This record gives sequence, C-alpha cells and structure tokens, in this order.
Amino acid sequence: MSLIKAFLDTILTALFPFSNAEKELFSYSPEQAYDILPKSLLPPIARAYSVFAYKDPRVTKLVWNIKYKKSLQAATIGAYALHRMLGELKIPLKLMPDEKILILPMPITAKRRQERGYNQCEIIANELKKFDSSNRLEIVSNLLLRIHHTSRQTLKDRKERLMSAKGIFSINEDVLKKFSSDELIYRTVIIIDDVITTGSTIKEAMETVQTAGFGRVYGLSVAH
Repeated sequence: MSLIKAFLDTILTALFPFSNAEKELFSYSPEQAYDILPKSLLPPIARAYSVFAYKDPRVTKLVWNIKYKKSLQAATIGAYALHRMLGELKIPLKLMPDEKILILPMPITAKRRQERGYNQCEIIANELKKFDSSNRLEIVSNLLLRIHHTSRQTLKDRKERLMSAKGIFSINEDVLKKFSSDELIYRTVIIIDDVITTGSTIKEAMETVQTAGFGRVYGLSVAH
C-alpha cells in the first residue's frame, strides 16, 4: 500500500508541482518555520490559541499539505509549533507531578475518514508526541467523537459555520468511564486542530468535553 501511495504522490507532484510558497516553506526546519512564519495575533475564542496567521500563503500551504496531502514534513512543522506554543503559554499552570495532559485530536466523521483515509489532526498529535521529552502528553483519539457529517466549512459564510457546528460532537462513554468523577475535574484537556476559522467548531468541541465533566479544557490549532 505504501508503494502505491508513493507512486500516486510522485504523479501528483509531477502534475501539481510545488508553488513558490511551498518551496519556501519546505526549505525551513521546524525551528526556522516557528521563528519565521507570522504568528496569529489574537486568540480565536476564550481558552483557544493558534500559532500561525493563516492568511500568509506559506501557512495556507502548510495547512493544505497536512490536510489534503498527508505531508509528514508539514505535520512535523505544525507539531513543533504547537509544542513551542504549549511551552510559551505554560498551559496548564497547575499540574500535579505525575499528571499527564490529555491531547484530543479534533475528530472527523466516519464518512470523512473514508473519503480522506486519515484524520490530519491525529497525524499532528502523533508528531507532537515525538517532541514530548518529559512524557507529559497522552494522546486520546477516541474520547471525543464527531457524530454529524457536515459540508466543508470553507464553503460557508460565518453565520452558516456557527449554525452547522451545533450538536456535531459527543463523548465516548466507554472511554469516559476510565476516569473517576474527581479526576475529571482536575484533568487538563487540550483539543488539537489544524486551523480555526470562526472558532465555532473548536468552541463546540470544548463545550462537549466540559459538559462531560472535565474542568480544564483548552483548544490549540496550527493556524487561525
């Protein structure tokens, strides 16, 4: 299967060669990309943070390559940026000595996974874990579920995006049972997304996790 993917990637690269923005982007190391690419100036919503400004063409191509080309190089750049952002924001502020931060990749529906073959946010989260030298991050991909399939957010205006995000998530009760009631209140959860636009989706995801009983829930994305 990997040989077939490699062949298809070669064909796609030949048909759609890298743009100048992509060539510049992929000339950076993850450390250089974090220092060079423009940062998002304002948090999209309360307790949600983004690293890069999406309007920059290099950042746009970064997200595009993660989401649609499953680029490991792009995912590594994005994951390193999230790693740095976590350190600089110093969230959460009050961790117990052995406490692990729960990292929830933004889920996709079964239909979207069938179409794309992967969840790009799981790829970012797995790359983020590689930078976790202190072993404080625990990736949990099956706690937060996306139960409603919606058309792509990029095709909608702001009002439509806000409306379509309502009621699209649920909690996997079997996974939730692994946590005690007291533990939920003090566990820190960070939901990882590739890009935040209006903030409606990440807000709905955060509220779903909070309703399940978790007391400290944040959102973090590569771009806004």
